[in-house]
Parts: sequence; structure tokens; C-alpha cells
Amino acid sequence: MHPFYQEEDLFPREFTHAIERPWGVIYHNPDNPDSYDSNHALIYRDRIDNLPAVLKEIADFYLSRGGRPIIYQSILDDGWFGEIADDLAAAGYRSWQEAQHWMLLDADSRITEKADVRRVTAWTDDLAIHLYEAAGEPWEIAVAKRQLENPNTLYFAAYVDDKPVGAIYGHVNDEGICRIDYLLVATAHRGKGLGRALTHAFVTHCRKNNIPCALWPDGDTPRRIYEEAGFRYVVTMMAGRASWNQ
Repeated sequence: MHPFYQEEDLFPREFTHAIERPWGVIYHNPDNPDSYDSNHALIYRDRIDNLPAVLKEIADFYLSRGGRPIIYQSILDDGWFGEIADDLAAAGYRSWQEAQHWMLLDADSRITEKADVRRVTAWTDDLAIHLYEAAGEPWEIAVAKRQLENPNTLYFAAYVDDKPVGAIYGHVNDEGICRIDYLLVATAHRGKGLGRALTHAFVTHCRKNNIPCALWPDGDTPRRIYEEAGFRYVVTMMAGRASWNQ
């Protein structure tokens, strides 16, 4: 699973600016300030000698640009933010941990829901209107546009009345492994099996092309969908997050 954990840390490079630092990476996109994945610092436990100095550097960077300092712990440092919660608080951050239940694709999909699902390779403005704005997530528009500029992106959309109302997308990195980055259905079209149909199309493509694929579902409903799609549970990792609290 190690290559997938590395990709979990580095996937924002697909759609935002990445500034390398000795202790990790600063991700920054001032044109999309509402996207947390586009604007946060990634830190590694084994690269830090002076934690208070690093936390101050991160705060200074984002605050000086009118942003909110947000920090992600490398998923490779399983549970670390639980150990340094007091240090984060002393530096002005509120921190918490999230259990990521990682799943690996290792079987064919059993999903039977059908929909008009198409492979998308270029951005069209109807995606913004009928999907992202209709789902209440306009900040993802810039992310999706940028990802569709990358040839390594896999993007599938579900259409109703010839309008894109759902999408699933991910990317294949240089090592040939795939991370599913996002699954979204417009609010008015949820509960109709579109998420399942999209997932089926995506994983079927991966299975046919021998592309290893992993993810962690955000809740019980996505988990059940991914189990139907051929994913199995592998391990739980404790991710760490911190946000400026002043």
C-alpha cells in the first residue's frame, strides 16, 4: 500500500501549485481559496527538527497571502497529530484526526445499475452548470478543469437528457497506480444509482487495463458502493488535520 499512501500525500500536484520545503510541501492556489486540497501544507514527521518553527512558517505563508493556514499530516505518519496535539494548539492550530479505511480494487464489479456514462477528456462549461454548481460545490470547478488538462486523468460523467449530472475522476501516476480523487452527483439526481453506475464504469476501465486502484471511502454509503464495485478493506490509517484557530 506504500505507493498509494505516497500518492495520497502528493495528489494535489495534479491541480494546484506545489512549493517544496525541507519539511514537506506547501500547496497553494489563490484563485481557488475555498478548496482545502488546493491550499494546505503537507508535513512529514521525519523531516522536522524544529516543529514550532515549521508551524510558524506555514502560518506566516498563508496569513501573509490572505489565506487560512491548514496542515495535513503525511498519511505515512499514521496517528502523529494525536501525539503533537498540544504543540499544534500552542502554535495556534485546532487539530483532529480522521480514520481512513483504505480499500484496494481486487475483483470485478457486481454493480448492475445502468446509466449513460461517457469518458470525458476535455472540459465543457455544461459540467460547471449541471454538475458542480448544481451539487453546491463550485470550488471543485477549478480542480476539475485543471485535472482534465492532464493526460493521466481518468474522468467519466453520467448524463441525463444529454446533460452531465454526475462524475467520477482520478489519475494514474508515473508508477501506473490510480487514485480515485472524486465522485459527485448533482443534488437533484442523487439516490438514482448514478454513483454506482459511474463507479462501475471507472473500475471496469481500471480492471481491463490492469491499473491498480485504491481509495478510502468517506462514509458508509460510499463504502458499500465500493464493495459492490470490487474493492476490499485493507487497513485503517489515522490521518491528521490542523486548521488555524486564531
